[in-house]
Amino acid sequence: MELLLLGTGCPKVDYKRFGPSSLVSTNKTKILVDCGSGVTQRLDQSKISSAKIDALFLTHLHSDHVVDLYQLIISSWHSYKMNPWKIYGPKGTKKFVKKLMNTWKDERELRIKYEARQSIKAFKINVIEFGSIGNISIKDIKVRYFEVDHKPVKYAYGFNFFHKNKKLTISGDTRPCENIMKYGQLSNVLLHEVFIDGEIGSISKMRTSKTLHNVRNYHTPSNIVGKVAKLTKCKKLVLNHLVPTKFNETKLKKIVKKDFGKNPIIGKDLLKIKI
Repeated sequence: MELLLLGTGCPKVDYKRFGPSSLVSTNKTKILVDCGSGVTQRLDQSKISSAKIDALFLTHLHSDHVVDLYQLIISSWHSYKMNPWKIYGPKGTKKFVKKLMNTWKDERELRIKYEARQSIKAFKINVIEFGSIGNISIKDIKVRYFEVDHKPVKYAYGFNFFHKNKKLTISGDTRPCENIMKYGQLSNVLLHEVFIDGEIGSISKMRTSKTLHNVRNYHTPSNIVGKVAKLTKCKKLVLNHLVPTKFNETKLKKIVKKDFGKNPIIGKDLLKIKI
């Protein structure tokens, strides 16, 4: 099993860190997790056709995690996807996808009629919404989804991916929560989001101290993420969804290592990690 980081950024635009998205793959299976800004470009850079994605899993419906969903769908059609999309996500995903497809209905129908391509199955979308916890098999990868705490977002999820004897855990967006500690136990790799303390300043009338407090409050701060990883007994900690995208890497590693006991891996776009 391999983890490919397609986008390690956040809503703040950074050409070196695209929007949140990761690919979990084996020789037989490709599962995309989230589809933030630039996901199709990163797939193309990695020589992976969007038509070959077996399933898309959404952690939650924040814009930075879903903004390129339609681009993903339309690009898969242009890449000759011959089977319907499978999209797994939180409650509200069916409504979101229906509205998204309706928004582009006229443009899409014009393309279909004029371009006369062989198949329109890429536009047939099967959406499956999560319960609180459950298991799904996508070919040779078993996936467990579980709720995390990203309130005020009502429905947010983390994932375990199992292949042979390996385990990957993806935190999704979350403050420190019991389910990460529970379901992240003994992971070969824990991919965890982080809010990096001391790297963002206030801007009068735009980004107040309250803004910073609230954003930090529904993420996992840099002085805590190492403690979380330590409690899971994971072998490797990879930091992802970095807020902000520009920071002192040496300082961040030192802070996290103090609690985790090992250097974390700072996620970067297009980084591949064997699991």
